[in-house]
Amino acid sequence: MEATLLALTSLVPFASFVWGVVAHFRKSAATPWGMQALSVFNALGYATFLLCLRHEDILTEGATSIAIALFGASFALFWWTARTTRALPPRIAHSKADADTLYRHGPYAFARHPFYLSYMIFWVASAVGVGGVQWLVCGAFIGWYALLARSEERRFSSSALAAGYMEYRHQTAMFVPKLTKAMLGRKL
Repeated sequence: MEATLLALTSLVPFASFVWGVVAHFRKSAATPWGMQALSVFNALGYATFLLCLRHEDILTEGATSIAIALFGASFALFWWTARTTRALPPRIAHSKADADTLYRHGPYAFARHPFYLSYMIFWVASAVGVGGVQWLVCGAFIGWYALLARSEERRFSSSALAAGYMEYRHQTAMFVPKLTKAMLGRKL
């Protein structure tokens, strides 16, 4: 039962992420090589998770419940961010293009990289759900997304948006939201 629940609740956000790569994010003529590699590794990481589900003896009701809640949070954050950026989607990961858009509303009021945060939450959910080797998969993806975020921030610092981004960076956390009085009053 736990395996079926985890498979179904993980499929919804994972399919959403695939939709994002295919239909939401802006890309030039070709998908960057780094993004192609990230897509392959995401598929392999997800396959590892699904294979771990075959060993139902490692699944617990508590871990399953937490993982389902985290998959739901990942899904909700992804779609909130996609809705916020639908008029002008961000560039696809690993793009070498200069930063040209600075979002400060919606989930961007709480975290500078909400798409990456939604992916990180997904991988934490997968590791909580099945444990074991999936924690290595989770750690690798968190590291990859953190490096991507740092790279994108360097591009912001050398773009026409540098001054605005510096101010935004001081007000907003990279991934884990800072809940301050000023933040609680921000427009969503």
